[in-house]
Amino acid sequence: MEQLNTNEQRVLELVRQDPYLTQAEIGETLNLNRSTVATIIQALTRKGRIQGRAYVVKDAMNVYCIGGMNIDRNYRLLEPMLPQTSNPVTSSVSVGGVGRNVAENLGRLGMDITLLSVAGNDQDYQYIKQQSEPYINLNKVKLYSDQSTSAYSAILDTEGEMRYALADMSIADQMNREWINEYLSILSNASYIIVDLNVQKEVIEELLNLSKQSGAKLIIVPVSGPKMSHLPKHLEGLDWLIVNQDESEVYFNLEAGQESTEQLAHRWLDCGVQHVVITSGKRPTVYTNQQEEYLAIQPPLQPNVVDVTGAGDSNAAGIIYGCIHGLSAQESIELGMTNAYHTVATHQTVRSDLSATQLKEERELLFETKKGN
Repeated sequence: MEQLNTNEQRVLELVRQDPYLTQAEIGETLNLNRSTVATIIQALTRKGRIQGRAYVVKDAMNVYCIGGMNIDRNYRLLEPMLPQTSNPVTSSVSVGGVGRNVAENLGRLGMDITLLSVAGNDQDYQYIKQQSEPYINLNKVKLYSDQSTSAYSAILDTEGEMRYALADMSIADQMNREWINEYLSILSNASYIIVDLNVQKEVIEELLNLSKQSGAKLIIVPVSGPKMSHLPKHLEGLDWLIVNQDESEVYFNLEAGQESTEQLAHRWLDCGVQHVVITSGKRPTVYTNQQEEYLAIQPPLQPNVVDVTGAGDSNAAGIIYGCIHGLSAQESIELGMTNAYHTVATHQTVRSDLSATQLKEERELLFETKKGN
């Protein structure tokens, strides 16, 4: 029988212990990236050491993220900003995009995630690919040679709060009905579909119809107030909506503060949403559903905010992780809050120390300990 190298032996031993491990979980345990694990699994199958696909039974839960991916450039002011002059800053470059950020969070939490997106066939995409591929399957990203990968630049004040942002996202216009139709056959087998509003409205309409026909759980994470125009008026087929108060007010054409968060939540239910989570900055997050369950949960306040970029995406990812794993709405929202709490204390859009075990432990420290006092 053909000999195994060291990494093949390590992977085979893990599979013997637990044949239901996903490739992402194997990679996290052995400190190998996802593509390397996939290559090793193929080699073990070819060498006759693995029969069937029991080791990836969890992959039968097909989870897809759909939406934006881009280069993030952040500039943090060292002093209050002055107009018409050069302002001293510190700067950083990272990868971003709501869909991509949520996907990386979930990948780091041990889930096998496929991202559907678009990018330019350029250096920016190669950087995104290098940073993302260990956690996300990028095989369904469509590249365009005549367009540029999306780019996002944020100006943060001295406290780390975003004051201005510039977005070159024109390539997102390619995420239209023609584009999504190329993937409807594979999405029809999805367990969960997570989509941001960088896609065109017609894509959301197609996904709502698909969800009603196939039973896939559809989750929408909006991007910003202006992108709420990409959300149809009738939302039957939408399982979860994770939205903030400002986005809700824009969608319903309301003045700021005109209605309470609870009233906004019930407006979403009237549109056909099954579960809605509305965040509101430092104020309590509100959850409700079609069964009239209601929660108002106060987010913990991080005393050491470094950068709020990615906070909303990390919060959404924690909620989605809990939802997919069958946790209660309360536990899922607390996971999201916990993830955001620790993300804003770093310079990273997606924190590098994230893992499923750590997130669960951090949630217990933030919430269970407090409840016990």
